[in-house]
Amino acid sequence: MKRRGIPAVLYYLLTAVMCITFCTGVYSFFTVPAQAKEEAEEIERMLRQRQEEAEERRRIAMEEARKRREEEQRLAEEAARYPLKQRYSDASEMYIVGIGDSVMLSALPQLYNTFPNGYFDAVFGRTIYEGKVVTQQLAAQDALGDAVIFSLGANSYIEESDVEELIGMCGDRPTFWMSTYGVSNDSTQKMQNVVARHENAFMIDWGSYAYPHASQWILADGLHPNAVGSEAYAGLIREVINEQALNKKPEEKEE
Repeated sequence: MKRRGIPAVLYYLLTAVMCITFCTGVYSFFTVPAQAKEEAEEIERMLRQRQEEAEERRRIAMEEARKRREEEQRLAEEAARYPLKQRYSDASEMYIVGIGDSVMLSALPQLYNTFPNGYFDAVFGRTIYEGKVVTQQLAAQDALGDAVIFSLGANSYIEESDVEELIGMCGDRPTFWMSTYGVSNDSTQKMQNVVARHENAFMIDWGSYAYPHASQWILADGLHPNAVGSEAYAGLIREVINEQALNKKPEEKEE
């Protein structure tokens, strides 16, 4: 049977195409919004993940920046507190000046061996009053070096005002005060009292350090160090200066 004006085959073909188009449209009407929603949700999840990653990176960056600031501040404070650390890696390199009595005089070879750049002015029987004169002379010549060691407690009683005066003569240099061994006066206590009031003054406790080794380190007079004791004397000075002026950890000692 033929339809007027349109061949049957063509008619059915057009009808089929229209049906397919209609069905496709209907399908798209229901499926495209669902796909678009799913894609939108996927994009949202991706962006949320990226946001979380960005926040984590920001947190890490802020934490690292905080740590850098703290480290820079620590280094600046350390440089202010330990200015010699910027110039020396060990006390043995420093220009150490020692002003002392016969105890220091006994250890002179070992002191120069330990501090080859140092200068040690030690005299038998020297008192703290004579030590003031020497200190004043060296200060006038700008020859007090990087740090000053005083060993002046064995031959006379001292007053806290004497220690204060010597610290004042040394300006902003660190000063180190040798405690006494085998001496009955209260020189060590007076030095300790003053040192406790100054951030840039330090005790070197030779008395306590030498006591357990007296039979091996101290001469028969019970006061002056022998060669072995003098090595220990110089080594103790180096260790304390390293710790207090250069902020180096104490070296471990063998048993």
